[in-house]
Amino acid sequence: MLHSDTKNTLVNLSESAAFSSESLSNFMDNGFPTNKWEEWKYASLKSFNDVNWSWTPQAISEEVAVPSFQQGLSIQTLNGRTSLVGDLPTGLTCVPLNQFLVQNQAFKALYEKRNPLLDQNSLYHLNDAFNQNPLVFCVHKHTNLEASIVHQYIVEAQSAPTVIQGKIILYLEEGAQLTWIEQQASLSSKSLVFSNYALEIWLSEHAQLTLYKDQDLGQGISLVDHTFIYQAANSQVDLFTFSINGTYVRNNLHFYIEGPHVVSNLNGLYVPGEGQLMDNHSVVDHRMPHSESNELYKGVLLGNATGVFNGKIFVRKDAQKTNAFQSCKNVLASDRATMNTKPQLEIWADDVKCSHGTTTGQLSEEALFYMRSRGISADAARTLLLLAFVQQVIDKVGISSLRDYLSSKIIQKIEQSWEA
Repeated sequence: MLHSDTKNTLVNLSESAAFSSESLSNFMDNGFPTNKWEEWKYASLKSFNDVNWSWTPQAISEEVAVPSFQQGLSIQTLNGRTSLVGDLPTGLTCVPLNQFLVQNQAFKALYEKRNPLLDQNSLYHLNDAFNQNPLVFCVHKHTNLEASIVHQYIVEAQSAPTVIQGKIILYLEEGAQLTWIEQQASLSSKSLVFSNYALEIWLSEHAQLTLYKDQDLGQGISLVDHTFIYQAANSQVDLFTFSINGTYVRNNLHFYIEGPHVVSNLNGLYVPGEGQLMDNHSVVDHRMPHSESNELYKGVLLGNATGVFNGKIFVRKDAQKTNAFQSCKNVLASDRATMNTKPQLEIWADDVKCSHGTTTGQLSEEALFYMRSRGISADAARTLLLLAFVQQVIDKVGISSLRDYLSSKIIQKIEQSWEA
């Protein structure tokens, strides 16, 4: 049950027109997920029910620098407040959802028939309650935005345990192309932070999206990221999720394949360290024929880290000629680390190609011995072997400056673990 003060605060908020009372009620009825919920068995947030949270984050006064890999527009969401750094490029508009629904009837029809959630997720209801009129970024028909867009989602809390929430909507019209980089980070914080973020994306026919997520948060920061992607015919999404730091990081990723000849590529790399938990939950829902999905996730677990991977693939009756592949591979770099995996396939069609598999192991003692015999130190040898293991995911990053940036952070994280 929720803390009594938290419940009273939420009851008062539900009376405001700015909040969705229905969504808030759904959250209050269930509270934060516990290990009794099957989908949260290894990533319980039960202790958060006992925290007296602040629901009004203080504004961040510190100036946040744009990242070195920035190519075009930078968008900053600082403790839930979003602003633009620079001018919108031609072919990209940004308006609040309520206004966009009036202006774009085609999108309104899509938005109003959003699919129900496929797992137990009270936290999405909580996010929805606080984000009734988020910003919509629309890439216009046949527009190719060659320069990537960076969204910096930054959190901090100084005086009290704080819940920080945000939501962004992306809509790509027919034939539009976009590269979007999510940088999720934190400033130095003195108090507990729970960050609850949602990204909802619609791709029209022949649209293409490349989406990068860089999750690098401080200790004491917990992040739950909800990403929902709806794909129409002949669209393609290439997704990369890099989870590098954070006390608790949970990614809820849902793909809804709603047209034929759709391609969905999901890539993930997570490097939890001492006192950290990283959980990747994915759902790929094939609803139409001749579609393809490819999942490649790799994890390096350091110290006493905990990792979770739960990947579901649904192939509906009408989704004939579907190709769906899923792979999750992990290395326990410490005998104190733990990895929990659960790949799942549910198939109702009879003319498909589907596979899933997961492996968890340790570094090869034979390879370590060989490298040590060539004069390489034990720590350097372990680092090189781990980098070789994760390079398959890193090499897929199409922006060289971003690839170098991510690679250097991962190397630093691994090297620092040997010093602990």
